[in-house]
Amino acid sequence: MADQKPILISGAGLSGLLLAHSLKSKNIPFLIFERDESIAARAQGYRLRISSDGINALKEVLTEAEYNHLQQGTSQTGGGGIHNLDAVSGEPAPSKPGEGGGKGPGLGGDVLGVSRGWLRQCLFEGQEDAIQWDKKAVGYSVSNSGVKLKFADGSESSEGSLLIGADGPQSAITKQLTDGKVRAYDTGARMIHGQTPARAYRGLGDGDGGTLGLITNVRPGSLEDGDVELGWVFVGSPGAFALPEDQLYGVGKVAADLSRRLTANWHEKFHPIFEQQNDAEAAFLKMWTAHPDGIPEWSNDPRVTIMGDSCHTTTPAGGVGANIALRDAAFIGRLLGQAGGWREGLTSEYEKEMRVYASENVKMSFETASQRFNITDLK
Repeated sequence: MADQKPILISGAGLSGLLLAHSLKSKNIPFLIFERDESIAARAQGYRLRISSDGINALKEVLTEAEYNHLQQGTSQTGGGGIHNLDAVSGEPAPSKPGEGGGKGPGLGGDVLGVSRGWLRQCLFEGQEDAIQWDKKAVGYSVSNSGVKLKFADGSESSEGSLLIGADGPQSAITKQLTDGKVRAYDTGARMIHGQTPARAYRGLGDGDGGTLGLITNVRPGSLEDGDVELGWVFVGSPGAFALPEDQLYGVGKVAADLSRRLTANWHEKFHPIFEQQNDAEAAFLKMWTAHPDGIPEWSNDPRVTIMGDSCHTTTPAGGVGANIALRDAAFIGRLLGQAGGWREGLTSEYEKEMRVYASENVKMSFETASQRFNITDLK
């Protein structure tokens, strides 16, 4: 395989890095191109819920030592369900449609709570030399012998045998490959992700079994650990809030200060969460989704395919987005491993199966988000 053309991966996110691990273990050459300038270019601290699809993908690809290392930064998620508190009074509030007191969507079997930053850092380890930074993909060109990736700086990659777009919901690769059929829709809802020392949550009470249910994703007892930071997400329905007009990017202190202003009239028991947050980890985000009617078909290209948020962005509701992305990566890696590299028909086989499980998860996530956050229109 010394003369084999590399697999080109656009995007050093979770799916791109897990695929890199899979290819490396099978001695299949690859190159990763990432638009950011470094691994630490943006806040990565919000927490993910890794359930069976994601866990199975990680275990399939990573060595036992790598998976055990990853687990050191995770916590077993409790199944206490969703417990609502009135923001102004601080008193218990009724459940909303789509919530209930039982386990939330996707909580069957083992579930791990993990910071996206920690997961990405673990998957990044060992791939440092394969990544080219500050390479924003703007398109690609296909020939009879392979595919080349084009970048915003005017350069292009060496020729690869296969291009995999894993560079997010605004992927230029997705737009070109699917002729605009696949895209991310703005739900209108807005989010602020943040992290706060665990002790700031103590005023909310321990809840059943000493946990805070789905708000924390940590084991009982963590609220007394001064070294632990708990992730949170602040969500506003369409039109509820936006960034200040003079701010183009909502990361760091800009997002942290916005969360403080929006919660100024909340009950005092909530104030420590926002006042004591780690400002550097705060991030303002739009809530995107693929179309809930399903992932559409496009004219297959044997040399190009897409995975993760580039193909099937989901809302945070249900906690499935990262899990499907990891499943994509393990699946493509398995197909490439079985073939010893690229082959005709590989992208078609992947896309046919991916559309089924991805569409199911996008629909579930959107329906849950619509109920919780009053989403009615997609833009």
